[in-house]
Amino acid sequence: MRRRERLTGFLIIFILLTFSAYSNSMNVGGRMSQTNIQPKVINQNNTKNVNSNLTNNSNINRKNENEKNLDRSINLDNSRDKNNDQGKKKENLDRTFEKIQKKPLIERVKVHTVESGETLWDIAHKHNLNIDSLIGANNISNMNSIKPGQEFKVLPIKGILYRVSPGESLGSIASKFKLKKETIMKDNNLDNPSNLKIDQELILRGAKPEFSYRDRLDQKFMYPINTRITSYYGPRWGRIHEGIDFAAPMGSPIRAVSSGRVVYSGWANGYGYVVIVEHQKGLRTLYAHNSKLLVRVGESVGRGEVISRSGNTGNSTGPHLHFEVQVNGRPENPLDYIHR
Repeated sequence: MRRRERLTGFLIIFILLTFSAYSNSMNVGGRMSQTNIQPKVINQNNTKNVNSNLTNNSNINRKNENEKNLDRSINLDNSRDKNNDQGKKKENLDRTFEKIQKKPLIERVKVHTVESGETLWDIAHKHNLNIDSLIGANNISNMNSIKPGQEFKVLPIKGILYRVSPGESLGSIASKFKLKKETIMKDNNLDNPSNLKIDQELILRGAKPEFSYRDRLDQKFMYPINTRITSYYGPRWGRIHEGIDFAAPMGSPIRAVSSGRVVYSGWANGYGYVVIVEHQKGLRTLYAHNSKLLVRVGESVGRGEVISRSGNTGNSTGPHLHFEVQVNGRPENPLDYIHR
């Protein structure tokens, strides 16, 4: 009996010990499971962080891409603006050039001031002209003696500057220089050839001066009347006096300064009764404010021949003779050509 009680006690103790050991093993296993689970939680956080970082990086990349696109757009706009500005500048330059090209040639004449050491040939070369064009636009009494500070007109094209004389028409000028009337009208912005005025200046493209430098050296005139000079060539009353005035009581005889052919004899606004004599191509003399004309157009006259009587016609303040020397259609200082 006692032996059974002892065995039963041992059995109960064994069972208790076994249960206790099993419980401990379960506790240890639970802690191990918890330990194994913890890294999983950590990994989930890391994944969240990684995903967050990826999202942030993606957002940053999108932002950078947007900024790049914005920069590209701004640069494209700036480029378009620059192109537009350049286009506008070119368009403005084209319009300016077009306006300049439409201006009559006479309004595009420049003035060249002679520098020390310059010659006429230097000036002509500098402006892409020839000597004829300089002679045809300026009063040059001595081609080999020009001075610093002296001013010369520079034409925009090769040709001459011509002044319309009484009795001349667009047709006669075109025929004289073998030019087309249409060219003269276009170059000088003339709408109506019949509106041509006395003393009007024209640029004749391609024309050459008829009166050369050599002719200037060989030609000398007598005085048209042996009286004193009352007004000289040059500035007077706010404009250029284009000849010289001689005192001439009413009816005084006026003589041709050299032989030639009468190309005009009649009335001209401003000049009154006037005679014009052509001595050779490109060289004429004009006698104005006469009271009586003694020669006709086409008539030949000799040196010293009386061609008119002095008077007070036209724009005149009293009886006198207004005398001009016209070279290549422009007035020059008569004192460079006459002598007693």
